[in-house]
Amino acid sequence: MFRVGAAVLCALWCLVACVVVGVRVQERGAFDVDIQNLLPRTALEPVIRAAVADAGTTASQRVAVLVTAKDPNRAQDAAADLERSFVAAGFAPDHAQGEAVGRWLFANRNQLSCSADPARFDPDAVVRRSQVLLYSPLAPVSGGMLEKDPFLLTLQLAECLSPPSGGQIGESVLVSGVLTSSAYRIDVQDRIADTFAGWQGRWPGVEASRAGVVFFAQDAAHQTRNEMALISGISAVVILALLLACFRRPHAILGTFAVTTAGAVGSLAAAFLLFPSVHVLVFVFGSALIGVTSDYALHYLATGPQTGWASRKERLKVIRRPLAVCALSTSLGFAGLGLFGVEVFNQVAVFSVAGILTAWWFTMTLLPFLDPRPKNAEKLSGWWNWLERPFLAFRWRRAYSVIGLVIVLGAIGLGVARFSVLDDVRQFQPRSAELSAEEARLREAVGFSSSPKFLLSFGDDAQEARRREEAVLASWPEAAARDVLAVSRFDPSDTRRRENETRLRDQVFTPHLAERAQAVGIDKVDPFSVTTPPPALPPLVSSLEGAASGLHYLVAPLGATASALPARDSEGSRVVDPTARYTQAFATFRGLAAGAVLATFAACALLVLLLYRTWRALFILAAPTVGVLMAVALPSALGMPVSFFSVAALFVVIGVGIDHSVFLFEANETNGQSKELVVFLAGLTTILSMGLLGLSGTFPVASFGIAVAVGVTAAYLCSFVPVNVRGKSGHAIRQD
Repeated sequence: MFRVGAAVLCALWCLVACVVVGVRVQERGAFDVDIQNLLPRTALEPVIRAAVADAGTTASQRVAVLVTAKDPNRAQDAAADLERSFVAAGFAPDHAQGEAVGRWLFANRNQLSCSADPARFDPDAVVRRSQVLLYSPLAPVSGGMLEKDPFLLTLQLAECLSPPSGGQIGESVLVSGVLTSSAYRIDVQDRIADTFAGWQGRWPGVEASRAGVVFFAQDAAHQTRNEMALISGISAVVILALLLACFRRPHAILGTFAVTTAGAVGSLAAAFLLFPSVHVLVFVFGSALIGVTSDYALHYLATGPQTGWASRKERLKVIRRPLAVCALSTSLGFAGLGLFGVEVFNQVAVFSVAGILTAWWFTMTLLPFLDPRPKNAEKLSGWWNWLERPFLAFRWRRAYSVIGLVIVLGAIGLGVARFSVLDDVRQFQPRSAELSAEEARLREAVGFSSSPKFLLSFGDDAQEARRREEAVLASWPEAAARDVLAVSRFDPSDTRRRENETRLRDQVFTPHLAERAQAVGIDKVDPFSVTTPPPALPPLVSSLEGAASGLHYLVAPLGATASALPARDSEGSRVVDPTARYTQAFATFRGLAAGAVLATFAACALLVLLLYRTWRALFILAAPTVGVLMAVALPSALGMPVSFFSVAALFVVIGVGIDHSVFLFEANETNGQSKELVVFLAGLTTILSMGLLGLSGTFPVASFGIAVAVGVTAAYLCSFVPVNVRGKSGHAIRQD
């Protein structure tokens, strides 16, 4: 029975949900975008997580542009203009950092060494290099410097320890630095891209090679935005036209939009009420709600022309049980995600179940008020019946079943033969060929390359962490050890500091200082003078140090040479590859999601057996089963690997497939109104709203869309296979 009180309660919940969402989205940290929160927890996890965050921030905010022109002076002027423009857009150039690094190296020159391994220290090489620098026309040598640093240790350390920090490189000029805000913010990406494009317009004929996450992220975001705008625009126009063509009144559009919006708001509000923050990955699963909840609205709206707009009570009676079965079965499927004990899956379970139940509640209480009886009800009913006539005239033949079975088995066989998976996040979206070529040119010119890997060293305090990092670097080849930006190279442990100073005193200063002073004509030499006040550790280095869970850790980003070494863990040190960790996360959750799909089928089987009291009702699951098999098999047969995102799409296939089967089953069992047209309409809108995502050039989006399109189509076709499911006791005819 239709009750106004239930409608009032539903309206109040929707209002409260809107308030909760409106308040929470204003809070900082309402949405969790850290992919690390998907990773399994271990005893060392807080340290690794903090280190990955530090390394990611340091690497992602780096920007470098190599400016080249036929005229070196023009290259200098263009580079200066670019640096000024970048600074205005939120950029801190490296030369400011270079000054801080220079002061630190000078103050600590006698306690640092270019050799990571003390056994490889060569005093003669130090003396020879100082001789070369002494007479180099480009070296900034002065009498005052020679009095305190007669062997030019500061310049030697700057060459071997510091990464390139901008300036002249051959006939090119390097502009490098860090962004003052996250490279993953869209406004930052657009601002830097617009600044660079404007600079290019001002300097025709000047070439620039870029490197930096911000450029790749902006290119990917621009491509994705254009794709999504085009695909969403096309699907929205087609769906609107389809609804207007079938229902011939705007109420259908308003009702469908209202139900899906209510489901979305209800799901997000429930998640915000139960969790301090909601992970963005939740929305991958949550997107399934669009296809499922819109079907609820369509099934009620279709009762209008089917019954000639009977009373609300009569119209609701037609869909009460099948819609409840659909909502319960889909909710049970998503609730099964909460059985794995994974935080993000718990969020998905709450988000999805709340959205489905809110949409069902809205459909059963408030939607009837949005679809009043039209003045031309008879005409609209006649139009609906005319549209449905071809579906009713269609007769399924046994040959169709044979052909369908051959297609399904063939797809499964070929899919098994060509089955593969893709969890590597580096392959989710193709990198720009132009930007990749520019980055390669810049790395070749600068002579330094970076990788996402880093050496993590940790201990009970800062000294222990430094000693462990020093031990690892000492065991590496010299070329690899120099290809690391390590804290301990700039700020060694107290033990290593004393060793370095003793070595310099005994092997460099004692045998060679008098000769050097005489050679440069300096009477008073004080190589061990102390800088007061002592300078602070440069931010370039201090940002690579931190503490978590009572442990002190150091992050040492690796270059290409160092990252190519075989990874060997030692006590208190290990090489961490963030990309591998993210790949592991997607592989783990792909497996868990597949398990959740099986749990969904088990829950739905129990539900239909409980409601219909006959094992023949299990045939309701035949269509979604075929849909899931084809959603996996057919893309695999065509060479598309299975990913976490394609498995997530299976929840859409299950939800929509069960909707189709339940409504057709109910229509057959109760001799009710035909459902062929509305089931076709529900499937088609799902394909249009999400299946068209398969046209995207981004792998996660495309794999999700293709799986939805294939699975929903297969489930729809299979749902029309005639099966005698009526039991002798006639349990299926009970409406309550």
